[in-house]
Amino acid sequence: MTPRFALLVGLSGLMGLSACSAMMTFTLAGGLDRPEVTFDDGRKACVNELTVYEANDAAAPLWSIEAEGRRCVMLRHVVYGQTPLGFSVLTPAASLRPDGVYEAVGGGSTTHPLSKIPWRGYARFHFRDGEWRLVETVADAP
Repeated sequence: MTPRFALLVGLSGLMGLSACSAMMTFTLAGGLDRPEVTFDDGRKACVNELTVYEANDAAAPLWSIEAEGRRCVMLRHVVYGQTPLGFSVLTPAASLRPDGVYEAVGGGSTTHPLSKIPWRGYARFHFRDGEWRLVETVADAP
């Protein structure tokens, strides 16, 4: 069974005068060697950065990518260690270990054509008994 998660993404309005939030769902599938995140049932998400850490060790990224030119790139999914077109690798992918707890931090913007509002999200995952389990999610409004 593929775990399905909802990540609340914080959004801020123009000049901080209003605030709202949106729900971004994603699925995490695959084994330890090739975990894959699919956004919103295969719809595209606008992403400009993604970093994976071992839990509680943000000083040493295991994999980090950033959109070239810091622009937002539309993605349907991301596979750990595979650099999507339009991204640069900041930290090459390290091997993940069984029973590891990992944190993923990402950011981008909403996709509405009239107002692209920044979003930032965080999730903590544990790979146990051959499958991924969600431990925690957090979202920020910039």
